[in-house]
Amino acid sequence: MDPNALFQVSQMFIRLLIYTFIGKGLLAMLAGANYRANLIWRLFDAVTRPIWRLTRAITPRLVADAAIGLLSVLLLIILNLGLYMLFHAQGWIAPLGPNTPG
Repeated sequence: MDPNALFQVSQMFIRLLIYTFIGKGLLAMLAGANYRANLIWRLFDAVTRPIWRLTRAITPRLVADAAIGLLSVLLLIILNLGLYMLFHAQGWIAPLGPNTPG
């Protein structure tokens, strides 16, 4: 597989998870107290639950469960930047900038 295509697919997947976490939080605020009964919220929860559990497993117990979603988004952003730095350092993707052709 082309390294650039691999980079694009991995970036798209990570961003999808980030946007799903954000959508889940916004939907919980807009839907009111009974947000857990919302079908869309349950779909978002099913998508984000593995990342939420992984984040809960690596964080200390003193971090509240309410903060795990925000921390998950922060870790996904760090992963996103880390993948960019890895692919760029290996020379698998072209740098972005004003001198980039195309």
